[in-house]
Amino acid sequence: MAADNMKGMFDRVLRNKVRMGNFETTDQDMLCVRSLLQFPHSPFSVADFCAGSGRALEILTEESSAVSFGIEPNEEKYMELRSRIPHALFGGYEECRISRDNFRLMYLNPPYDTDSETIDAKVERKEKRFLRHLLMYVAVDGVLVYNIPRGRMTADIVKMLVANLDDIRVYQSHDDTYHQVYAIGRKRKEKFLNRNEVDRVLALMEEGSELERLPLLDEPIYKVFPGNTAPKLFRSSRMDVDHVREVVLSSALTKRGMEWSTPKKPALKLQPLLPDKEMHRVLRMASGRLNGKVGRGEQLHVLKGIVKKETVTDTQESAHETVITDTEVYRISFKIVDRHGNIRRIEN
Repeated sequence: MAADNMKGMFDRVLRNKVRMGNFETTDQDMLCVRSLLQFPHSPFSVADFCAGSGRALEILTEESSAVSFGIEPNEEKYMELRSRIPHALFGGYEECRISRDNFRLMYLNPPYDTDSETIDAKVERKEKRFLRHLLMYVAVDGVLVYNIPRGRMTADIVKMLVANLDDIRVYQSHDDTYHQVYAIGRKRKEKFLNRNEVDRVLALMEEGSELERLPLLDEPIYKVFPGNTAPKLFRSSRMDVDHVREVVLSSALTKRGMEWSTPKKPALKLQPLLPDKEMHRVLRMASGRLNGKVGRGEQLHVLKGIVKKETVTDTQESAHETVITDTEVYRISFKIVDRHGNIRRIEN
């Protein structure tokens, strides 16, 4: 009994490491997966929404025209991911806004656990939830590569794959540590459940059945289509400083503000974002913001604003008392010298 408890403890520790993303796909497996795919010469979109350090995505798309998109909730791994692929988000996919039916290729190696497998828990398993939620982001005719342990390729998972994908192939990993299998297929436009196809895939998953290892092919099987490299939505609610800067700089409001506040000619003064009122102009002149040369041509002159504080005394007398009130007021005046040397003084 003690030995069984100890084994169970180590099993839980091992599963926790996998859950936290410490186990990533081997380079050998990713090279084999790549050999199954025919990439276009023009840019195409590829996504991994549980991307880890981005190493798997990097190998999968190396020396191709892929535009890669990745999401990772672990901060340390996210920093690695950001250094490897051009479009990386920090957080879980649930915290992101993403355009549907967009990505031409998606690699999905979801987290999984056993805590939600009891009837009492009534919670959908992680690998199933990931598949159900993320299928919507694969473009019609896009290719999905789904990687989970063989024992977790249960009937509910297989039915979801068959209902959404055509030309499904399942291969075994070259690494037997976690008995991973790869289900690969092309997303169709309409959902349809082929019972015979479900039975075929489930038969491959049965204990004792031989499953082909991932092949390294000279001729690819799945053609990946180009395009969809600029999704309308791909943004996380959790952004790092660099990402915030990027979003702000690409904002239409930022660009409009720059147009409003940047002179079209270097000689022109910067203008306020909103139209000047007369009182605004007076205050700007009095405060010295408009000192110096003003106007052009015959209207060219030099302006100097002056503000002086004065105390005004008001005396109010009545039959019983005298009330003296001191009030501070500001006197605004301007001195103007025109282009002919004439000096004028304007006071309010």
